[in-house]
Amino acid sequence: MATVREDTRMQIRCRAISAELKQLLSLAADVAGVALVRVTSGGQAPKGSGGKRTGSTRHDHGRAADLQLLVDGSRALDFTDPDDLPIVEAFVTAAAALGANGIGAGVDYMGKTTLHIGFGTSPRDRSELVWGAGGHVANAPIWLQNAAQKGWANPVASGRRLADALPLAGTVGRFMVAARDGLRLRAGPGLTFDRLRTIGPGSELTVQSFDGPNGDWARVDLNHDGLIDGHLHAAFLVPVAPPGDGRFDDRLDSDEGVEEPEATYA
Repeated sequence: MATVREDTRMQIRCRAISAELKQLLSLAADVAGVALVRVTSGGQAPKGSGGKRTGSTRHDHGRAADLQLLVDGSRALDFTDPDDLPIVEAFVTAAAALGANGIGAGVDYMGKTTLHIGFGTSPRDRSELVWGAGGHVANAPIWLQNAAQKGWANPVASGRRLADALPLAGTVGRFMVAARDGLRLRAGPGLTFDRLRTIGPGSELTVQSFDGPNGDWARVDLNHDGLIDGHLHAAFLVPVAPPGDGRFDDRLDSDEGVEEPEATYA
């Protein structure tokens, strides 16, 4: 299960992150195989409210988080470690594909284990930015640029709310896995169920129904033989449409825009 834990009580940005961002982080962690996302700096009072805040407006209303990826409940992944970097890259790519459009990291920015993941400076800001040391776009590490661009080039949400990217309830039939690094098949409709295996990108399958409290877990038949193999999260599935039917015509790729870190990180 991918858990998002908010350890922000002693921070300036101590307010809860938004439900949409929390869902995004949980799904991205699941794709990357990360068990725990530890938020070290979360939401803050909006600009002009007189409440406690710092830096740009990105963290206003919980629309951004500074975070660490923990593999065993205690050790944070280090993106300068060649063994850890592919996992961090997979997380960034999944987050970008799910709609995160403000992503920052850098040893001289927030250290080698902390990332900024969030949305724009306001709900209307759809600009896609990465940055590094000093909060400057020019200082974004190459690996961060590449990982984010992979996600933005293959969007799941296509610039819309994550919930709006899910297939319509009742829309069953042939679908394709759209997650670049594949999608984990689970024994039931939720992150608490056991992982069975990874279904590769581009794999075609039959969706029998959409299950779970929000109807966002697809019950899938991998061999098109009427038997159920498990559940996949619907955000990473796209319908297999006949050529020219127009169903994907709207899937288009979409400075206070950079973000200052808090002074200290636990």
